Amino acid sequence: MTKELLENYIECGREIEFKYKDKMYSITYSPTDDDDFISFCEFYKEPSNVKAFDELLNISRDGTTVLQMWNSLTEGDIWIY
Repeated sequence: MTKELLENYIECGREIEFKYKDKMYSITYSPTDDDDFISFCEFYKEPSNVKAFDELLNISRDGTTVLQMWNSLTEGDIWIY
């Protein structure tokens, strides 16, 4: 999957769920009047909230960044809502 596709999903306000190395993750965009943020988390764990798309790409879990995870995914690993 491409970085541009992920950015498009986020800009459109889509909720993204994906499976990476047998773990489930989600990315959501929460626009509010004063405090927009993008949230990334492994299911049922504490989220990481960032203000910018580039910050999201650099979040790391188990030595792998969100961008590295995303680039390795196939269509069968991703659910968009």
